[in-house]
Amino acid sequence: MKKELFSSLIAFLMLCPNCLHAAGYDTQVFDKLLKSLQVEVDGTAQEAPIIELNGNKQILIDFDYLLPEAARFDYSIIHCDADWTPSALAPIEYMDGFNGLSINDYSNSINTTVQYVNYQLLLPNDDVKFKVSGNYVVKVYNEDDPSKVVFTACFSVMEPQVTIGATVSSNTDIDQNKTHQQVSFSINHRGYQILQPLAELKIRVLQNRRRDNVVSNVQPSSILPDQLVYANNRSLIFNAGDEYRRFEFLSHKYNGMNVDHISFHNPYYHVELYKDINRSKQTYQYDQDQDGRYFPACSSCNNAGTEADYYVVHFALDAPSKLNGSVFLNGNLVNNQLTEENEMDYNEITKQYEKSIFLKQGNYNYQYLFVPNGGSTGETATFEGDFYQTENEYSIYVYHRPIGSRYDRLIGTSVVRNTMKVF
Repeated sequence: MKKELFSSLIAFLMLCPNCLHAAGYDTQVFDKLLKSLQVEVDGTAQEAPIIELNGNKQILIDFDYLLPEAARFDYSIIHCDADWTPSALAPIEYMDGFNGLSINDYSNSINTTVQYVNYQLLLPNDDVKFKVSGNYVVKVYNEDDPSKVVFTACFSVMEPQVTIGATVSSNTDIDQNKTHQQVSFSINHRGYQILQPLAELKIRVLQNRRRDNVVSNVQPSSILPDQLVYANNRSLIFNAGDEYRRFEFLSHKYNGMNVDHISFHNPYYHVELYKDINRSKQTYQYDQDQDGRYFPACSSCNNAGTEADYYVVHFALDAPSKLNGSVFLNGNLVNNQLTEENEMDYNEITKQYEKSIFLKQGNYNYQYLFVPNGGSTGETATFEGDFYQTENEYSIYVYHRPIGSRYDRLIGTSVVRNTMKVF
C-alpha cells in the first residue's frame, strides 16, 4: 500500500517548474517532492528574511520532502550582489566555514496519510558565520549528486549604517485615491560617508515580497548633506491591488474558511474551495490578511511541522472566456513565482480557470495575477482589482558599493505599510 501511495504521489508531482521571470537567484523549488519551503527569521514568521550582521537572530529554512525515509541533503552558500547574481567574492571572503555541509536536523511526519520528512536549517550556525553584509543564497542539493539542486533559498544580511523613513500615499502623479500607491522615503546617513550616491547606491523596493514587479535603481529627487530624498518618484508608483484572498483547512472532519467540502479519494484527501469570482468591478472591502503569507497548522496537534497532513487543494476562478495571456495563482504558497506549477488552466466546459496544488494543512493567503502574452509582470487589475485603500507591505533595501569595492553592501532596510483610512 505504501509503495502504491508514493508511486501515485511521484506521478502526481513530476513536472519541473519553468520560471517565466528570472533575474539572478530567487527562492525557488526544482524538485516536486519538496514542499512547503519557508525562509524566515527564526521565531518571527511575519518578518522579511533579513538579519543583522553579527546579530543574535538566525534565518530558518524549513521544508518537507515527500518520502517516508529521510533523504540526505547538503548545502552551499553563495554571496550575491543587489541583483541576486553571484558577487566577485570568494567563499573565504564572505563566510567562516565551508560549503558542502549536511542538513542534519530532520524529523519524520507523525500519523499523516502522506508521509514526509521535515527539515530545518538555521543560519548562521556553529559551522557557518557571515563576514559581510549583502544578499545570500543557500543552494540545497542531493548529497550523492551536487548537480541535482532541489531548491534555492534567498535571504539578506544587513549592517545598519543608515536609517530609512518611509511613507505610502494614494496621492500619485497618476491618480488620487483610485488605483495606485506612491512609496516615498528618505535615507539618513549622518556619520556614514556616501561620496557619490548616484553611482554608489542601489535601491530595491518590493511590494508584498514579490520579485516580478520589483523597482530597482531609482534615483533620489533631492541630495542633502546627510540625507537622500526619494519623493514623488513615478517609478515608485505601484498598482494597489486588493487584500489577499484567504482559506484554511486544519482537519478533514470539518470545512475551514472558504472550503466548500473535503473528500477522500484514495490515496489523498481533496479540498474543494468555493469558486472565486472576479473582484475587479466590486467595491473595496477590508480584510485582515497577511500580505501573501501562509502558516502550517492543524487541529488537535502539537507540532504542525511534522503532524500537519498534505491535501490536494482545488482552486477555481470564474471567467466567461479564456484571456490572451496567462493566469497565475500567487502568494508565498508558491514562493511568489510565476511558473508552470501555479499557472491556471482554462476549462471551456465549466468556464473557469482551474488549478490543483498539493498543500500542507494550514492558513493561506493567495491572489490571482494576469500576465499578458509576452509579459513577465503579474497584473492585479484583471481579477483582483486595484484599490488605493489596500493594505500592502513595501520592503526597501539600500545597497552601497563604494568606488573600488567588489561587492554590494546592504546598509539599510525598512518595511512600511500604508495607513490609508479604509472605513
